[in-house]
Amino acid sequence: MYLVVLAAGDNPRLRPLNEDRPAALVPFQGRPLLEKTLSAATSCGLTDVLVVGGYRYEAFSGHEAHLLKNPDFATSGPVGTLMIADGVFGDAFVASDGDIAYKPEVLQALLASSAEIAVVVDLDWQRYWERRFGEDLSDARSLRMAPDGTIRSIGQTINRLEDAQGQYIGLVMFRGRGVKALRRAWQRATGDAAYRRPILGHVNAMAKLKIGDVLDELVSGDVPIKAVPVHGGWVEIDTPSDVAAAEERWNSAGSPVSTADAAGAAAVTGAGSAAGPAPANAPQAPAASPSPARPEFELPQIFRAPRR
Repeated sequence: MYLVVLAAGDNPRLRPLNEDRPAALVPFQGRPLLEKTLSAATSCGLTDVLVVGGYRYEAFSGHEAHLLKNPDFATSGPVGTLMIADGVFGDAFVASDGDIAYKPEVLQALLASSAEIAVVVDLDWQRYWERRFGEDLSDARSLRMAPDGTIRSIGQTINRLEDAQGQYIGLVMFRGRGVKALRRAWQRATGDAAYRRPILGHVNAMAKLKIGDVLDELVSGDVPIKAVPVHGGWVEIDTPSDVAAAEERWNSAGSPVSTADAAGAAAVTGAGSAAGPAPANAPQAPAASPSPARPEFELPQIFRAPRR
């Protein structure tokens, strides 16, 4: 299974930290954010990591990951960047935003889910949000769940923090029918002339289309989207001021995945089979030391995402 890191975009709000590098390589605790992702992947047994870059792409040289470039990153947005990696989706894959870092327990909780679309949701998000944004809700998005953990709304703008039961952290897994549903949504958005609504019901510009928009489109489909609950254990660096907030949160005590969460997720999604990944509290392999990057590889043209 591949872990696909979406690291193509240029974020002007992050200046000057990303003037000479993509957001995924901005330093956090003295090392690039990407190294936290690679370490978590190694700890969870994911040996194949594909970084899809664009802005300052050359800076990724020297990191232990497959590399692929989205030449249209400025106009295709995060979803277009994800679909560039279509050729490695297989029967299951994990997609991760490039400007976040998460502890291995968070990724392991996601991998333990057998849901066909599983979304990591932070239940302790509000204090962290207020630390970063205060009362500004311009970046806040809806997340409403049914009692069984099925997500009913995600990615819509909100006017009150109470309209979000948690926060999608930028980490999601697609498997089986979930992969097919993602591809169908993308095909409709890019090539179906009869699909008259604004793209995926949200925006008219592909450059603004985010993973949360796609997930909200899929909520009404026939593949349930299940929440994987965590309590912290992750950070996002979207502006220079986020670095201090991220340091504080990362160093806070406590496990992001409680026993109750693990049991609840297993009950909701049917996780925990003998064939599944080890539980979140299983012994973990040590993180690999950085080594030279795997060579860039090109996917056959048939796998390339449609372009507008």
